[in-house]
Amino acid sequence: MPQITGSTAASGSGDTNNDRPPNFVVPSRETARRVQAFIAEEPALGPRYARAKEFRRILRQVSNFDVTSRCNLRCEGCFYFEGDDYKQAAEQEDLAIWRAFFEDQAKRGVTFASLAGAEPALEQDRLEIANHCIPRGAIFTNGTIKIRTSINYSIVISIWGDPETTGTFRGGGVFWKALKTHKGDRRARALFMVHAKNIGQISPVTRIVSDFGIPLSFNYFSPTSSYLAKLAANAKNDDEFFRISSREDNFLLTADALERARDTIDDIIDLYPGIVFHTHAFNRVCTDPAGLYDVDPTTGIATNCGGRNFQWHQSYRVDLRPSNAKCCTPNVNCKDCRLNAVALASLLFRLERFVGSIAEFRDWLDICEQYGRSNLLDSDPAWRIDGADLARQTDALCSVAAPNCRDEAERVRDHGWTPLTAGEPARMF
Repeated sequence: MPQITGSTAASGSGDTNNDRPPNFVVPSRETARRVQAFIAEEPALGPRYARAKEFRRILRQVSNFDVTSRCNLRCEGCFYFEGDDYKQAAEQEDLAIWRAFFEDQAKRGVTFASLAGAEPALEQDRLEIANHCIPRGAIFTNGTIKIRTSINYSIVISIWGDPETTGTFRGGGVFWKALKTHKGDRRARALFMVHAKNIGQISPVTRIVSDFGIPLSFNYFSPTSSYLAKLAANAKNDDEFFRISSREDNFLLTADALERARDTIDDIIDLYPGIVFHTHAFNRVCTDPAGLYDVDPTTGIATNCGGRNFQWHQSYRVDLRPSNAKCCTPNVNCKDCRLNAVALASLLFRLERFVGSIAEFRDWLDICEQYGRSNLLDSDPAWRIDGADLARQTDALCSVAAPNCRDEAERVRDHGWTPLTAGEPARMF
């Protein structure tokens, strides 16, 4: 499986870049030819490829929203509170202002809303307004609070280990409460955060989650810079987000831990095909000790990450102002980032790295479908896209491009670009 590679030219930290970001690459005719050859060799890949392109169109303009700085838990190594970024914003409390904000986001063309913060389920009026304005989205939650059935977003529930481990890291009763709260909720997906101390719990936790009938995928612990600094300094524990970790005993995924996690998750994927939608391809990418991203040696910032803030992806803090930080998870150390949502968003736009063989192309399609299962509801129209849409998309592109353009239109279409209007250059979705 190829690593995510690309340009190492990076924009400055905190800048909103209106140019094409380094993680988006100009597609080539050769990539289009290879894809067409793969589909000709194995026609069943055609409908899957059509859906993959639809997923990329859904991602063409994403915004991440911190819905609140409040949380009902205190989790060890928290991505939100273990760092200072959240301290830069005073939470907007006026619901009318939230409504106007999300209405403006919809007018701006936002196609998908990622809602997190500290604990977004504590502010469900805000979630409901977002859903009314932006039809597609995902809520990232600890799962302990029931989300109104009127909010038609996918609900991604974080799990940090078995009941005992979760009690230690997050608080007593959290494990069972999250599962019981979402049993039978078709919006729910469980996301198991794998770290060095819970790899042996993957199998029993999967069995429990399967009994509750909740689809399951895996995340990979990605330390914040603050967490790493405390470990390096052998800092004393506190009573909030660094209660039990030490230099000798912590969550960090070493090369050995990554290998054990990869092997365990691969086995689980095969054992629970009806409940685990994680893929072997994504598991291999995320457990590569070399990491997922090209990191600028001067700034320490990933240069080819889909979570970076730029024209088609923007994060907003709880004051509703655009974040001037590097990405949607600014506290996390880029070199060690293996976060599920960010990696999926990055890989969807890395097709050219998966066309060395038909097996690699299948891997990319698997990863795209994992993105869909994680972020889109089963009722989403994207799942009804089929191979016939390929020809219709080509015809639509040719109708606004130059004469005799079919080859160029197919290349543009196959890489998720679209012309805005006749005479305008194509832009990447």
